Amino acid sequence: MIQLSRYVKVYPSEQSSEQQLLFSTKKASKALVSPETLQSIKQDILSPEDETLLSRLGMIVEDREEEKREVLSLFDRMNGTNPELNITVVLNLDCNFACIYCYEGSMKGSLYMTEETADRLIEFIKGHFQDHKKSLVVDFYGGEPLLSLGLIKSISRRLKSYAKSRGASYRFTLVTNGSLFKRKVARELKRLGLTNVQITLDGPAENHNKYRPFKSGAESFDILIKNIQETWDLVKIGIGGNFDEKSYKEFFQLLDDLEWAGLTPDKISSIKFAPIVNRPEGDISPVDYMAGCMSSSEPWLIEAEAFLRGEILRRGFNTPKAGPVYCAVENTSCYVVNYDGVIYKCPGFIGKEGFEVGDLRTGIRDYRVSYKLGAWKNGHCADCEYLPMCFGGCRYMTYIKDGNINALDCKKDYFDASLETLVKQDIKYGSHPM
Repeated sequence: MIQLSRYVKVYPSEQSSEQQLLFSTKKASKALVSPETLQSIKQDILSPEDETLLSRLGMIVEDREEEKREVLSLFDRMNGTNPELNITVVLNLDCNFACIYCYEGSMKGSLYMTEETADRLIEFIKGHFQDHKKSLVVDFYGGEPLLSLGLIKSISRRLKSYAKSRGASYRFTLVTNGSLFKRKVARELKRLGLTNVQITLDGPAENHNKYRPFKSGAESFDILIKNIQETWDLVKIGIGGNFDEKSYKEFFQLLDDLEWAGLTPDKISSIKFAPIVNRPEGDISPVDYMAGCMSSSEPWLIEAEAFLRGEILRRGFNTPKAGPVYCAVENTSCYVVNYDGVIYKCPGFIGKEGFEVGDLRTGIRDYRVSYKLGAWKNGHCADCEYLPMCFGGCRYMTYIKDGNINALDCKKDYFDASLETLVKQDIKYGSHPM
């Protein structure tokens, strides 16, 4: 018997008062249907053509209980066939910036990965690159990873050669403040496998320079713009930005600055603005900055996200579409290696006691309990229409709120308030219903 998927949301259409918009949280697919078609689904009398199309889009299923079981087993199936190994490497905890909200707080210092630790990293990667793996991806992270430029080159040369010997591919990405990403550096790293760079610009120049100055106090905005202008044609450059309740209303002016600088949508791979997140009391980060958020459901944040996302799309820039998310914590082919060789499952937990999952000397230990794997496999989450976009939410956000991850970071209130807007933004600015 044909039924509407439990993971489908039904919204009024803005294109036609005689149609409704279906959105699959499982497939991120969209469809405009008439009330008569919805009634035909309920009565199981769809035409063969409509049944074929809506089934392909994930809007209808024959067995909702079987569909639930499929979603609950999604990570198990993905982990069994995943052809990619993804390793985030924290090369150092040093930085030439003095961001007022720095996520690494008091962990920062002249702390660098040694050649010996890099050797162990290479052996760790080789040991986890099983026969079915076809792609090796390394995300170099910091601190500021380009302060360890020599090590990036050394590691990449060896991994590129290793992957080639296995008939596999190697590529790497950078999360950098952008100040050291000059054209010469970009050329050298591209030859070794660099494909994507993420650079943070915290809004227009005045705001960015206040939030992300150099350690000397000097302004950084103009330098970053110049570096992006000189390198966008070599690798894909994505721009991130961190806003708070005070800054977001002027944040969009950065988009005008980019276009004025010639950095039009065809030259920037994507833009995503995200809120600055506060820290629980007693955490390692700066105690004098508390203007960020503690939950994704805060009313100001929902308003800010819709506003900024709309401005990004309206100008023709790319930004992630509303759809399923797959947390790295549940991915058995995804690890974070700190500069000292200690291994975690998420960059947010670096330095947090109890969240280590091993080290490069001894290997990986069982982390199912410490990271609460599969905590979302319960009746309440399984029946929630948002499960494929949430899977229990972000463990790190739970830690921010509670100081532990014993509870789930339920996103229902957030999606109830925001998803319809996000989906309709995607339709309005280019992602049309199928």
